[in-house]
Amino acid sequence: MASLGNRDGIELNLFFIPPYDWQTILRFYQSHPIPGVERVTEHGFERVFRIGDTIGFLQVQPRAGEPRLELRVVIEDPKILPEIVSRVRKMFDLDSDPVLIANSFARVPLLARLCDRFPGLRLPRGWDAFETAVCSILGQLVSAEQRSNLVGQLVHGYGDEIFHPVSGEKTRLFPGPEVLAKSDLTEVKTTSARREAVRKFSCRVLSGAISLSEAQDPMVFRKTLLETKGLGPWSAEYISLRAIGDTDAFPKTDLILKRVLERYPDLDLEKIKPWRSYAATYLWKGFAQVLSKRRGEMTMTLSYKEMISPVGKIKLIASSKALVAVLWEQERPNRVKFDTPKLDPYHPILLETERQLSEYFAGQRTQFDLPLEPRGTKFQIKVWQALREIPFGQTRSYLDLAKAIGSPGASRAVGAANGKNPLSIVVPCHRVIGADRSLTGFAGGLQAKAALLALEARAVVTKNEREISYENPGAISRT
Repeated sequence: MASLGNRDGIELNLFFIPPYDWQTILRFYQSHPIPGVERVTEHGFERVFRIGDTIGFLQVQPRAGEPRLELRVVIEDPKILPEIVSRVRKMFDLDSDPVLIANSFARVPLLARLCDRFPGLRLPRGWDAFETAVCSILGQLVSAEQRSNLVGQLVHGYGDEIFHPVSGEKTRLFPGPEVLAKSDLTEVKTTSARREAVRKFSCRVLSGAISLSEAQDPMVFRKTLLETKGLGPWSAEYISLRAIGDTDAFPKTDLILKRVLERYPDLDLEKIKPWRSYAATYLWKGFAQVLSKRRGEMTMTLSYKEMISPVGKIKLIASSKALVAVLWEQERPNRVKFDTPKLDPYHPILLETERQLSEYFAGQRTQFDLPLEPRGTKFQIKVWQALREIPFGQTRSYLDLAKAIGSPGASRAVGAANGKNPLSIVVPCHRVIGADRSLTGFAGGLQAKAALLALEARAVVTKNEREISYENPGAISRT
């Protein structure tokens, strides 16, 4: 356990160009905490940190009526003070020019009005690019409360334990990529896919495949992030915005921003480049509360997008919280019944579904990790859950399925429930065949069913060949 004996503080003034909205940026850190590492009080922000071998503590507070923040730092090695000041200035966006932003926004009436209404908004960032990115990955498609819980579990489970430089109490630091890359992350109670995304990201940072330097092309950075399994468009834009200070990143698939763009289809963000990140900040500030009042009303609204696949065009449908259906182009009328969905090609759940399905069709994914909202009777949902337990590349009969749910005499009812499955492919009803091994009815047609089974069979063979090749490189050539 590391410790720090010197508790004397160094006080500095950090100046900025007014106006400066201190309360809004403080509320951001309050709603995006790193439990055990950061603390937001009524009056300021504080955290523990490590730079190199030096552990320290910092506290940031405003100076009423003056264009400066007060920074207090407790460290043993004053040589790292310039690095600390640089990071804090970036965290609180103290080098931004609000006049420059306002002049740019003047070209877009909606943004100009928001700028007048909320003068001095800044673009909050994280203390460390790596921890900011990991927190963003854990925050994908979950509530702020869930995000906080997951981040807290990560810190408690894998962060180094230290003595607080001021209070002397035990606390923890945020774990680095060398720790997360080799951990199973079972202490973090999230999906296996999200844990894997954190591991993959950490590995790529360690190997140098992902650079977290600000001295790079942000577009190249976002593209590199998208090459990491588990990171989609929202994550790439959001991490670019928060981690490396990309002033032009705009996560348009974010729920609030997406709804704003629906309300204002003529909103031309190209006019304000390269300041679209500030536009996102102003839109979040201006519309989050208004749109959250509609949340209950909009929960029942369904959205859809279409996807071209090797087995034909499929229609993806989602609510605001989960995937509701994967339907076929030639669906039988009224096989499943939903309210008419609205076209939304940037819905984050639909985009993530499309990404995972694309990996499935490419033979790169054997199971799906998506929030699901199956709509049916208790019996139907029980059958659909049993479908999800059929292993990739294997098949079961209706009788097998009936036995699996504890109703061996209900084969016919199981068949009917199977035929009403709204989540084709994701809930693999195509893996159910007749007792005589024949292909039976399928909403997408028997040709599509055969194609899906063949795809999975090829993927299993390829996986087995790779494992044999890995264990005994000469095995395949000798067969």
